[in-house]
Amino acid sequence: MRIAIAYPPLPSEKGVPLLSQNRQFQWFSRPTYIYPVVPALAATQAHRAGHEVAWLDGIASEWSPEMFEERLDAFNPEVVMLETKTPVVRRHWEIIRAMKARRPGVAVVLVGDHVTALPEESFAQCPVDYVLTGGDYDFLLLNLLVALQAAAGGAPDPAAFEPGIYWREGGSVRNSGPFRLDHDLKCVPWIDRDLTQWRLYAEKNGNFRRTPGTYIMSGRDCWHGKCTFCSWTTLYPTY
Repeated sequence: MRIAIAYPPLPSEKGVPLLSQNRQFQWFSRPTYIYPVVPALAATQAHRAGHEVAWLDGIASEWSPEMFEERLDAFNPEVVMLETKTPVVRRHWEIIRAMKARRPGVAVVLVGDHVTALPEESFAQCPVDYVLTGGDYDFLLLNLLVALQAAAGGAPDPAAFEPGIYWREGGSVRNSGPFRLDHDLKCVPWIDRDLTQWRLYAEKNGNFRRTPGTYIMSGRDCWHGKCTFCSWTTLYPTY
């Protein structure tokens, strides 16, 4: 299948949205781009499984909304995955409405801490097709792609879904149960840094002592788990 991991541009007088900073959202007046590790792992796992993957980060690429749409049209995806957070979720609802109006056949998938906390909200606010909850959404995306491919254009079999997936069925929203964080991380491949365009994030980042730099993720949990500003307790609530 053709899957786009996408960050549509979000122009704002507030500055640049640090949407890919997993632990919290911030607006930066100075362009800053943080490598989105879990989406990069999602792209890598999907590509390794034989799917055609496009990495379309319109924020880090500094594209206009029109440039983003041109590239999305050129790729013609069957599935689009978007990461969202609370301060910009309304913007993403608007984008999804426009995306589905223009491409009614595309399956739109939302991930991130906001939809993990409020998974059914987005179904009421926009025509999103799937919500993947929890921090292991790279595994859930791969599971969803397998189910969609097996359905051959029809509705996938919910029995094939791992826990943590929400979807529409008729006029209601169904789910496969609470997400779990027991995936075998030893099976995760090394991130394909070229596929995920690591150089977009290698220079404009004040966290690096030297550039070019990049990010790794050494664990999917937090032994402290008490910071009120951090989304880690939503995505990875167990240690």
